[in-house]
Amino acid sequence: MMRLYYQAFSKLIKVDRLALTPHQYWIAAGKGMERPYTGEYWFNQEVGIYHCKHCDNQLFSFDTKYKSTTGYAQFWNHIPNSVKLEESAIKDERDLCCAGCDSFVGKVSFDGPPPTFIKYSINSAALNFKMKSFQEDPYFRKIARKEQQAQRSKKVEHNYLESNNNL
Repeated sequence: MMRLYYQAFSKLIKVDRLALTPHQYWIAAGKGMERPYTGEYWFNQEVGIYHCKHCDNQLFSFDTKYKSTTGYAQFWNHIPNSVKLEESAIKDERDLCCAGCDSFVGKVSFDGPPPTFIKYSINSAALNFKMKSFQEDPYFRKIARKEQQAQRSKKVEHNYLESNNNL
């Protein structure tokens, strides 16, 4: 009987315990939630991708993050096939785990903002943030192109004025 209990409730996660702080391991293996407003990314507004701290799997994009009053990093959508849902002890919530290493990432509830009405409350201790370079992001490429065009037009205008002054 004890063996069945152990097999049913122990979950094998692919996380190196020695590479993590005790707090990070408690979140990954023990399904803990950090205190609100103490995480590193709850108010992050940079452009980039949020990765799993343990297996470097891409989980969330910056454009699905929204400002929240809960003190956790909040998202309304995830990158496809990056996370999986598990049953939780709380009725209206589910546990969110990384699809790559099965480590606990956060909670999911179904009272979020449109268009999905799903709220992903994520632990900052389970995430790594990698900023996008300007070359990767189409928005910044567009801005860089406009700046280059403006500089070219200034050079052309400057050359035109110089040629007229010499006459």
